[in-house]
Amino acid sequence: MSYQIPCSPVVTETEEKKSRFICWLGPVTDKAAFLHELELIRSRYPDASHHCTALVIGNPSNPQTMQSDDDGEPGGSAGRPMLELLLKQGVGNVGAIVTRYFGGTKLGVGGLMRAYRGAVGAALQSAELTTFIPLLAVRIVCDFAEESRVRFLVAQCRGVCEDAVYTHQVSVPVQLPQDQWPTLRAQLQAEGIRFEELEAT
Repeated sequence: MSYQIPCSPVVTETEEKKSRFICWLGPVTDKAAFLHELELIRSRYPDASHHCTALVIGNPSNPQTMQSDDDGEPGGSAGRPMLELLLKQGVGNVGAIVTRYFGGTKLGVGGLMRAYRGAVGAALQSAELTTFIPLLAVRIVCDFAEESRVRFLVAQCRGVCEDAVYTHQVSVPVQLPQDQWPTLRAQLQAEGIRFEELEAT
């Protein structure tokens, strides 16, 4: 349900056998925005050897988007260990870009995996993370006499009532934290108030 997300971008630098690894790690909810950030970093470090990436959009236990790229490093030696670390740490809506300046000594596949994973690990340690709780959209249908009670119950569960539609009954769109929904649902069921679960965001 809930997962960790970075609050703002960080940049850290690590070194392995004279190769420099500069890691940008930051919040990402859109693949196009991440690719734009990658282009900015490519232009900032035009003489770098590689720009390897990992991206997780959505909940890391079941991501909407998940991808990695080795950018010319041996297959599976850079992007994949970066991605695996983000997933293992339970961080979502996050992108990592590791820029490598080759230091003259080949690291081998195992060394590269450790170095790229370590670069992302250092950035995660520097980053401020916060808990993200997905929101759930619900529509509650009630009689006019029940509307104030519905609004009270929603507020108790840290939810927000949006603009209601009034016909022969009241239809109230609601957004609330997903972890609060079982409590509200039980209260609505106990009072015989109808509802429709829409979607999580």
